[in-house]
Amino acid sequence: MNKLTPTLLLFLMLSCANKEVKLPVLAEKGIQEVYNHSQVWLFFEVENNDTIAVVNRKNTISSTHWIYNIDKRLPLKTIIPSIITLQDKHANSMHSEKGMHDYFSYSDIVSKKLSFLEFDNAIFKIAHQLSKRLIEENNSNFNNLNLVFNQNSIWINEVKTDKSNFKNVLLELIKLSSEGKKTMLYLNFNQNLLYQDYLFYKATINNIGTKNILINQTEFIFNENKV
Repeated sequence: MNKLTPTLLLFLMLSCANKEVKLPVLAEKGIQEVYNHSQVWLFFEVENNDTIAVVNRKNTISSTHWIYNIDKRLPLKTIIPSIITLQDKHANSMHSEKGMHDYFSYSDIVSKKLSFLEFDNAIFKIAHQLSKRLIEENNSNFNNLNLVFNQNSIWINEVKTDKSNFKNVLLELIKLSSEGKKTMLYLNFNQNLLYQDYLFYKATINNIGTKNILINQTEFIFNENKV
């Protein structure tokens, strides 16, 4: 049973294809041991002046955990369609097994180790709408916070902030508006957001989640020109 617990790497090499993946670099704690795994690679390439993601999953086995090594320079619009397809194949193929998870990989500069963020419960929606309908459905049950992530700004309900202040502002808003209810966070990501920034927000949110701070599993990937 293979185990993956390497020390810090700022990039990984897929030797059989001689291609480089530059992993996201974060100062957030994650899972650091994954047994019985296969690896999926999403490489950064430029074709006709367009950025594209090239997927390599030749060695994946459905009955193992899958680790997604994704280049941090890729925008979400280039990777989410492939991730949706791969999630379905991993969960629903003939040889799939229960209890096998999907993980994003990244370099944790605090522990100086390769770390992993589980995401198999995430439901990605490429849509022209945000979380409004979900919030309406849960309006009376939770303290609802709608998070909208753009390239240069973040909105938490009606409060605008930025990447450097995001965590502190979010925690303060949760504290101010809890009103004795559990808090539900709704995630909306601009399709042009880079994977590095996406994973920063995901890992940050994951690490503040508690039994009283819930994260809605549906993530909206939106085109700002069509919302």
